[in-house]
Amino acid sequence: MEASQWISIAGAAMVLGAFAALQFRRVEPHSLSYLSLNVAGSLLLALAAGLEGLWAFVTLNTVWGLVSLRSFVLALRGGVPRREEG
Repeated sequence: MEASQWISIAGAAMVLGAFAALQFRRVEPHSLSYLSLNVAGSLLLALAAGLEGLWAFVTLNTVWGLVSLRSFVLALRGGVPRREEG
């Protein structure tokens, strides 16, 4: 198996593990553990997609990672992203 496949498996396990933990209420959506798994997993998936030249998946996972990273930084600072009242 190629390196990109191993990287993809690790990234997918992180993102799916975080999602499962959230669904089974083992973590909160703004917890550092949940967000860090999303950041790391999505960036690994973006790396693997880049190695394979799959640019749509690079874009998808890079944006996923950056959004998760923003929430991670806010959580580190003690804040929780607020919903806009409309």
